Amino acid sequence: FFFSFLITYLEIVPGSLVLESGTGSGSLTTSLARAVAPTGHVYTFDFHQQRAASAREDFQSTGVGSVVTVGVRDIQGEGFPDEYSGLADSVFLDLPQPWLAILSAGKMLKQDGTLCSFSPCIEQVQRTCEALKSNFRDIRTFEVLLRTFEVHEGKMDSCQGNEGLSVGSPPCKRRQRSSEGSTVQDSSSSSTIKARPCADARGHTGYLTFSRLKCLS
Repeated sequence: FFFSFLITYLEIVPGSLVLESGTGSGSLTTSLARAVAPTGHVYTFDFHQQRAASAREDFQSTGVGSVVTVGVRDIQGEGFPDEYSGLADSVFLDLPQPWLAILSAGKMLKQDGTLCSFSPCIEQVQRTCEALKSNFRDIRTFEVLLRTFEVHEGKMDSCQGNEGLSVGSPPCKRRQRSSEGSTVQDSSSSSTIKARPCADARGHTGYLTFSRLKCLS
């Protein structure tokens, strides 16, 4: 879901040219590559040489090596290579200080191109949004948090809330919803299904900030 959501909001389609900083394990890069294939290309950069080499091997083994180029570069400190200036349809940043790369990313994008930055802390999001205001528009941030639900089914003695129904009335079905979960009651099977968030759910949230490069007037 995370990858499909990101690709949709970045408007990545076959033939797109995408720049990525923060290759990491390469899992997102692989999804980006499949989205731009067969005529597009993903140029991904990581400052760690060994990690970049490992990702390069993985891309070859998964069959996306022909549409992915891996580079070793500190995007925060050096910015993206000038050779991609004005050519990128989309830019994705996964950096500790993404605001340092915003100016360079803007130079790489085509007019009306899209940018996304992923950050685990809201303070990073705030600084990134401040940096985006000068050259970007349609700035939107989404929280990314996976919530699992428990679903339980139990038997009911009767269909509550239907007193006074005559014999031969059709089976009732009542839905009750709340902020903590939902309940579906079906008298035809004398059972109820309850769904609610897991009480012991653990995990760290994150934030995706999307924006679009302003068009020159």
